Amino acid sequence: MKVTSSSTAALAAIVLVSFAPTACYGFVQQPQRSSSSTHATVSNVITAGLSSRNNNRNSSPLSMAASKRSMESVHADADVIFSIIDKDGNGFIEKAELTSHLKPSGYTEQVVNTIFAKMDMNKDGKISKQEFQGGMVLFAQLQSAPGLGNYNAEFVKEIHEDADQVFQSVDGDSDGSITSKELKNHMGRKFNSYSEAAIDRIFLLLDFDGNKSIDRDELRDAFVRFSALRQAIGEGPNYK
Repeated sequence: MKVTSSSTAALAAIVLVSFAPTACYGFVQQPQRSSSSTHATVSNVITAGLSSRNNNRNSSPLSMAASKRSMESVHADADVIFSIIDKDGNGFIEKAELTSHLKPSGYTEQVVNTIFAKMDMNKDGKISKQEFQGGMVLFAQLQSAPGLGNYNAEFVKEIHEDADQVFQSVDGDSDGSITSKELKNHMGRKFNSYSEAAIDRIFLLLDFDGNKSIDRDELRDAFVRFSALRQAIGEGPNYK
């Protein structure tokens, strides 16, 4: 599922006005939802994020421990998203990689440039894994932004159907699991901009139980958690 063109202006405005340090957010067009209600939802999300960040300044030890666990979870998810965007597998995200990944989700060049500038904290013209982790924590709304995090997770049934379509395409021998070789064959055939190192890294991160294969439930879970993955290898009856 992608952001529609009617959402692009709202997404751009939110990023440029609220990225200090809020973040961007986008909305796919839904049945019987007006543009005004979409803008209201965006505002509510950002307001909630700001309130949450202010409340955390006076956290108790218990809430601080919970925040630490949450930060570790955000870092783990950021690593998956980073590996998906880092197509050449060189350990950095260049602006061209971020642009090619986010533009199909409706981000304008100006918005991409803003995100890149905020995440490139040492201003060396590239985003390291540590900078990406920090950016996903600091600009928390990116965790649920289109093309990145847990976006449109309410459409779990449809996302699972799309994941199953991809699984069927990748599982060449139909044994109910995806091997590293099968993922390389699929992504090399359909998405030849990915290096072998990048695909290896994506495979390791999607193999949640570490058994050297990706099962159907792991891919389904990854599709729900990471719209970056849906953006990268999306297909299926509900994708467009």
